[in-house]
Amino acid sequence: MVLRTTAGTGSGFRRADAATARERRIGIAYSMPAQCQVWLRVRESESPLGPQLTVFASLLLSSIQVRLTHRGTQERSNAPPDEIAFTMPLVPAGERVARPSQSVRGIRGGSTIGLKLFDHERAAVTEEHELGACADGIREAMLPLVARVHPAAWLSIRSGFERPEHHLRLDGELVFLTGLGLRVQLRPRIGAGTGPVTVDVPLASVGTTLHFPGRLVERGLPGLPSILLAFLDHNGASIGRERLAYSPAHAPR
Repeated sequence: MVLRTTAGTGSGFRRADAATARERRIGIAYSMPAQCQVWLRVRESESPLGPQLTVFASLLLSSIQVRLTHRGTQERSNAPPDEIAFTMPLVPAGERVARPSQSVRGIRGGSTIGLKLFDHERAAVTEEHELGACADGIREAMLPLVARVHPAAWLSIRSGFERPEHHLRLDGELVFLTGLGLRVQLRPRIGAGTGPVTVDVPLASVGTTLHFPGRLVERGLPGLPSILLAFLDHNGASIGRERLAYSPAHAPR
C-alpha cells in the first residue's frame, strides 16, 4: 500500500521551541535558489545637495517541503514495505525576508546606479547589475542568487487536550550558513571630481534563523510504526536522503 497526499500551505513563520536532546533533529546543507528584490526611489535629483535615494530590499526564497513517510516492517524480502507519505510545506514558495529601508544622499551633478550582492566575507555573489542614470523615479530589479542554508525539522511529543497520545508535533527552521548583503553604488560622471557613494544593505547574517509553525501529525498509523523524513526542493526533487524521524522504540518517555 503506497498512498501520497499533499497538505495545504503553511501559515507563515513564528518562533518554535528548539529541539531537545530527546528529539531527533534532522537537517541538511542546501544551496537554495533565491532572488533579491530591490526597489530604489530617487527624489530631488536636481537638488544642489544631491539626489535623495531610498533603498528597499527583500530576499524571496524558493520552496522547501518535508515528506513524512509512515512505514511498516518489510514482511517479505522481495516485497516493498507498506507506507503512507504526506508532504507538508516547510518554506512556502516566494517567502519574503524583508529588510528595513535605507536612505542616502547621492552625488551632485549626476551619476549611474549599480547593484551587486556579496557574502559575509565581502566576496561578490553576483555580477554587477546596472540600473542606469540616477534620475527621479522608482526602479525595480530582481537579482537571482544561490543562498547556502540549512533546513531542519524534528518530531516531538507535545501534551495537550486533544488526543495527545495519537499525535506528534512537527517543528522546523531554516538557518543561513553564509551572510548576504546588497551593495548599491553610485558612480559619478567622468570629470565630476568626486568619488563614488556606496550603500550596503544587510539581508541576512551568518546564523540568521527563520522558525516555522508547528503542526500536528499522526504519531502512528495501524501497522506503520516508523516515520521517516525527507526534504524536497521547489521541483519536488529530494534534498539528501530519507532518514528516520520517529520510532516507538526510540520515542521519548
